[in-house]
Amino acid sequence: MLLLIAIGLLAGVITGVSPCVLPVLPVLFFAGGSTQVEPGRKRAGLRRSALVIAGVVVSFSVLTLLGTTILRAVGLPLDFLRWAGLVVLVLVGLGLIFPRLEDRLQRPFRNLPKAFSRNDSRRGSGFVLGLAVGTLYVPCAGPVLAAISIAGSSGQISGGIAALTIAFSVGVAIPLFAFAMAGAGISQRLAAFRRRSRNFRVAGGTVMVLLAVALTFDLTDGLQRIVPAYTQALQDEVENNPAAQQALAGLTARTPTLAATPAPAPATRTASTQPPASGTAPTQAPASGAAPSRAARASGPVVTCVSHATTLANCGRAPQFTGISTWLNTPQDRPVTLASMSGHVVLVNFWTFSCINCQRALPYVKAWYARYHASGLDIVGIHTPEFSYEHELGNVRDAVGSDGVLYPVGLDNSSATWRAYDNSYWPAEYLVDAQGVLRHVVYGEGGYADSEALIRALLRSQNPAVVLPPPTDPAVPVG
Repeated sequence: MLLLIAIGLLAGVITGVSPCVLPVLPVLFFAGGSTQVEPGRKRAGLRRSALVIAGVVVSFSVLTLLGTTILRAVGLPLDFLRWAGLVVLVLVGLGLIFPRLEDRLQRPFRNLPKAFSRNDSRRGSGFVLGLAVGTLYVPCAGPVLAAISIAGSSGQISGGIAALTIAFSVGVAIPLFAFAMAGAGISQRLAAFRRRSRNFRVAGGTVMVLLAVALTFDLTDGLQRIVPAYTQALQDEVENNPAAQQALAGLTARTPTLAATPAPAPATRTASTQPPASGTAPTQAPASGAAPSRAARASGPVVTCVSHATTLANCGRAPQFTGISTWLNTPQDRPVTLASMSGHVVLVNFWTFSCINCQRALPYVKAWYARYHASGLDIVGIHTPEFSYEHELGNVRDAVGSDGVLYPVGLDNSSATWRAYDNSYWPAEYLVDAQGVLRHVVYGEGGYADSEALIRALLRSQNPAVVLPPPTDPAVPVG
């Protein structure tokens, strides 16, 4: 348990300074500084900042674990809380701009316990602002957040998951609180100049309203895609080391069959870099098309497939798609199966539409489909939601259309296919050869040139006479 808490805390701190927090930073900065300092109340900014961040922690923790379950139980749309958060953000922003509106908005908080208000209703509203920000905060997804989200959506909430969630949320809160306090510090210095202090509040309100508009129309995604993933290496060190992987796997009593980081295969495991002959079973692959069962894993050696490998491996039969509620981009929305694509090379792409990591990888996946589909490459997107609003069919359909995704997409709202693949990453790519054998995996971003080279190798293996277009130029940005 202590190891889980440490992993969650460190992962949260890293996430709190990652590029994915950029959209909410202006809100926290101005929220911390929106309390006017008066004589004898120098700690007003500190208390308001603490309440805002407390709201973020409570909202994010509860909604990540229980949001989908709660909304379904009360019969509300699964994107209700996100829209509610946007409305609150707009109202708080307008309140900072127009004092009379702020006074009306704060009236409900005047009767709150002193622990929340301290005779200042503005601080009570700070906690509500934090709750709203928690519904809009979309952190970069790693194995820790994936474990929390999937456990919550599938109802597999244990003591370990709860501890991991709390530790992760507290870790995220540490850098966010520091940023809110920076805003409070600036506000305190400007408080002696009423005109400047008032301008600070108006600027904060304007930023909140504009951010709400930007989030409504997904305008912040472009900025997040442009900013380099400067915390990725550190996140990998914390979340992808063997001890962390074993601890996270223990939360669902599963034994990962695919290695998370490049490492030599154990002596008891085997891997083949040669494609199997057509019509023959791969070495040590199960006879059926299902993933190796836990009993099979326990009874004998399994094949290790290493993420970001530069050569093809033999990782056993690719699991079938299961539990898909809806299919998009297929004739009459009919289901897609690996069997129906027999004889084709298949790339299975796990993603979710609000995940910035997925958005960075998506242009490469789309480019491969456009370039190689006519040569025998099929791509299947498995949309496994991270947050409650990503379960809504309409939201996914809109994202598929706006992102220009043309290949089949299956809605894995129950995370059944995710679990069949023992997946723990957004995004993740699983490359399957024409005989249905899993040959290559990539967890997270990067490795695009290697993945494309292996796609080309499998296409040529299946059809030596195929004439392939030139590879994607890595020097030219993929749009």
